[in-house]
Amino acid sequence: MGNFEKLADLKAELLKTIEKLDKTFVYYKEFRKDFPKESRNSKKYDLVLLADIITDYYTCLETGFVRISKYFENNLDQDRWHKHLLEKMILEIPGIRNAVLQEETYYLLDEFLRFRHFKRYYYGHNYDQDRMEYLEKKFRQSFPLVKNDIQEFLLFLEEL
Repeated sequence: MGNFEKLADLKAELLKTIEKLDKTFVYYKEFRKDFPKESRNSKKYDLVLLADIITDYYTCLETGFVRISKYFENNLDQDRWHKHLLEKMILEIPGIRNAVLQEETYYLLDEFLRFRHFKRYYYGHNYDQDRMEYLEKKFRQSFPLVKNDIQEFLLFLEEL
């Protein structure tokens, strides 16, 4: 596959990422209608679903970031590649690529990376309600920022 084809493939993958993010957010809004905030005290299982939505959201983004990294640099620290990958997304690499994420977006997503790690390795269903409300707020805050950052990066790819 030539460079033009690889670039076209990357753009298609990032467009697919945006589409999946949109679907995740639509699913979240439907979930929120079914389980409004006031119901959380009586229905703990909605915190489990919210945790799944947030981790799926971040995993979708990370998949897009891996594709960007492979196309442009493919040089990640194997011992901490998840964190290293996210850190690389805020770097502008002069002469090679623009930053994918703004710093504000990075800090929001770092919360989700840490939560996903917690969820994977300390699995349980007794989520702290205050922590989940905080993450939900950050999820709603991050969605338009992430989408905008990826769309801006797609514009950069168009210039290539």
